[in-house]
Amino acid sequence: MPARIRLKFSLKLFLSHFIAVLLVSGSIGTFFYINAIDSLIRSLRSRLQNSAALLSQSIDARDLEALRSEADITQPIYITTLERLRRLRRANPDIAFLYIMRLEGDHINFVVDSDETDRQALPGRVYDDAPERMHEGFHEPAVDEKPYRDEWGVFLSGYAPLRNGEGRYLVGMDMRADEVDNKLSQLRLTGLVSLLASLLLALIFALYLSRGLTGRINTLIKRCRRLALGRFDEKIEMQTHDEFDDLIEAFNTMSEELSQARAKTDQVMTELRDAHDHLDQRVKDRTEALETALEKVKVLSGLLPICCSCKKIRNDQGYWQQVEQFVSMHTGARFSHSFCPECGAKYYGDILSRKDK
Repeated sequence: MPARIRLKFSLKLFLSHFIAVLLVSGSIGTFFYINAIDSLIRSLRSRLQNSAALLSQSIDARDLEALRSEADITQPIYITTLERLRRLRRANPDIAFLYIMRLEGDHINFVVDSDETDRQALPGRVYDDAPERMHEGFHEPAVDEKPYRDEWGVFLSGYAPLRNGEGRYLVGMDMRADEVDNKLSQLRLTGLVSLLASLLLALIFALYLSRGLTGRINTLIKRCRRLALGRFDEKIEMQTHDEFDDLIEAFNTMSEELSQARAKTDQVMTELRDAHDHLDQRVKDRTEALETALEKVKVLSGLLPICCSCKKIRNDQGYWQQVEQFVSMHTGARFSHSFCPECGAKYYGDILSRKDK
C-alpha cells in the first residue's frame, strides 16, 4: 500500500484559508475587472457615437454633392470641410481619422478624409471591406463592437448620418486600437496590482489564522502531555475570546478533577499501606500468641498403655503414673475429685441413704 503524504494541520489550514481568500478576492477582482473593461469599452463606444452624432449635425450633406473625384479637391467646400475635420482631429489626440463617406449603390466612396499623409483617400475613392456598422451609420449613429483592421491600421470607429444626407452620407471617427490598448493596459495594470494586493492579503490573512489556531492547538497538546506525565497542578493561562476559551476552561477543570482524584487516591493508598502494616503486625502478634498457646498446649496422641485394674498410665520412661498426674503433665489440665453416682452408691451408699432421710 503506497504511503500517504502527511501534511501538518497548520499547512492544511494555511492552504485552505489562502485558497479560500484567493478564490473570493480573485472572483471579486475578476468580476470588477471584466466589468471595468466592459465599462471602458462602452464608455469609448458612447463617446465615439456621441461625438460622431454631434459632428454630423454641423455638416450639411447637400454642400458635398459636388465632390465626386480627385479633381474636386480644389473646390472651396472641400478645402473648408477638410480643414475643419483636421482641426477637430488635432484637438482630440484620441481620434486618428475623421472622414465623410457617400453611399452610391453597393459601394461606399470617400468624400473628405482628414489624413495628412500621402495615404490620404481623395474624393471618389472606393472603400473596400467596409465594417458592418458603417452601413448602419448611414441611417443612425453606430459604433463598432470591437476593433477592426483595414489598410490604415486597427481602429475602433463611430459613425453618424449627416444632416440632410437622406441615408447616403455619414461622418466617421477612427480611434486607434493602440489608444484603446493603452487604456486597457492601464486597466490591466490596475487589475494586476489589485490581484497582487489580494494575494498578499490572502497570504497575511492565512498566516495569521493558521498560526493563531495552531498556536492554541499546540498549547493544548503540550498541556495534554503534561497531564499524561501527571502534572495536574498546571493551568492554561490564555484567553482567545472564542470557543477556545470553553475548551481551555474544560482542560483546567479536568486538571483540577484529576488533581483531586490523585490526592484522594494517594490518601486511600496511604490508608491501605497503614492498614496493611497494622494487619501484618496484628497477624504477627496473633501468630506469636498462637505459638505461645501451642507451646502451652500439649496434645496426647497415639497408643497409651493403661492398667486395666488401677488405671495407671505408663510413661515414656516406663514408669506408671496416675491418670491425673499423666494428663496434668502433658496438657496442663487440673483435676478435682468427686464420686459419680454409681461409685458413691457403691462405696458410701449407707451414708448417702441416711443423709437423704
